[in-house]
Amino acid sequence: MKFKTAVLGVVAALALGTIAAPAQASEPLPDDSMFFSSKDLDAMSPNGGAALDPDVFLHGLEELEASPVERNEITEDGHTFYQYVVPEGSLTLPSAADVRAAIDADASAPSSAPSDVITPFLEVRFSGIKMAVGFNTVDQQALAAGGGAAVAAALCLIPGVGWAACTVIGIVVGVATTYLVANGICSGGRTLWWYDVKGGSVINCRSTAPF
Repeated sequence: MKFKTAVLGVVAALALGTIAAPAQASEPLPDDSMFFSSKDLDAMSPNGGAALDPDVFLHGLEELEASPVERNEITEDGHTFYQYVVPEGSLTLPSAADVRAAIDADASAPSSAPSDVITPFLEVRFSGIKMAVGFNTVDQQALAAGGGAAVAAALCLIPGVGWAACTVIGIVVGVATTYLVANGICSGGRTLWWYDVKGGSVINCRSTAPF
């Protein structure tokens, strides 16, 4: 029932169309930005408000890698990605080892140093306890083509996929697809970034990373 609730939450989010931009954002945001409060994210997936916590994101990746989900390993530019495959489609995520290394590097780097980032599929950027997830044009096209919620549902129903993995899957798919349904794919090859702001998180098209 928990997994079904998570999936229904994703589907409900897709039906919302738009979510207002936040008044509390720390920087001016484009008109097509969407703001998600922790309450909005919790409605999408159990404990969804924690999805941008780097430790929760890492825990979710570790659960996925320990599960029996079918996957393809992809290595590019020195980084490893796993394309998790179910009959309904696939979802590509960075490896837990790469994310852990980036978190550790960010924690030990001087505050003025640039944040660590993992590329080129699903980008994950860290700045202290804040995290940002970026979807390139290929990612956006895959989610806009539909079926993201079905992939999330199928992955969550596989034994061994725990709450953290389902939270990560449900929120990554739900937030990005909600935006794309309302606004379409980012123009000019821009990345669709989802990241922390005061009071919740924001998703919008950007030509540069949020931090």
